Amino acid sequence: MKRILTILILIVASELSFSQTYLTSEVIEKAELHLKKAVGDSLFKYFELGANSDYKYQTKTGKYKWKDISKGKKTKGKFIDGKHINFVLNHPDFQYPYTRKTVYVELDSNLNLIRDVYVDQIPEFLLGNEPSDWLSENKIDSIIKKQNLKTPVEPFSKRLKFDTKTKKYYWIIFNTLYKEKCYSDEEILNINPVSGIILKHYEERQKIMHCSE
Repeated sequence: MKRILTILILIVASELSFSQTYLTSEVIEKAELHLKKAVGDSLFKYFELGANSDYKYQTKTGKYKWKDISKGKKTKGKFIDGKHINFVLNHPDFQYPYTRKTVYVELDSNLNLIRDVYVDQIPEFLLGNEPSDWLSENKIDSIIKKQNLKTPVEPFSKRLKFDTKTKKYYWIIFNTLYKEKCYSDEEILNINPVSGIILKHYEERQKIMHCSE
């Protein structure tokens, strides 16, 4: 009798160890709540659940697997974490290409945050629910044309870049002076997107990775 009771206890304990499952909607709602606290109610409405928002779970055989949180009504196996759950910002005042618009909300097994939601790459005016104080791209182009740049071999290109040290954005402009298969000589400008001030003006050879002559 004691042996049967022991076996039953072990079976129940085993089942309980793998009973940590959630409704997928519950996990998403919890992640949304953490995101809303980080970015505010006004900006939150411009976020959508991102692709590859996977959660990690453990099967009864002890294997670890991952599954998209948007698939199915309940999580599978034993819920381990939701480190890959992410949301994508789609705001009309922040439609610049090459900028990071994905925000990760990393959850532990209890749906608490593993670390604070990183939102440094979101412009201050968006976090403050204020109108954009950035100069228009036409104005930036006008500033570029006034810099008496050297004669290029092709039209200049520009993109917005985020400095992870200063936590600030700046425009980086490439004025191509010479171009070969595996490298190009560039005249480069860095411009403050708010004031239009030239932060840096220099020349540099840009090499193309994994290119052979």
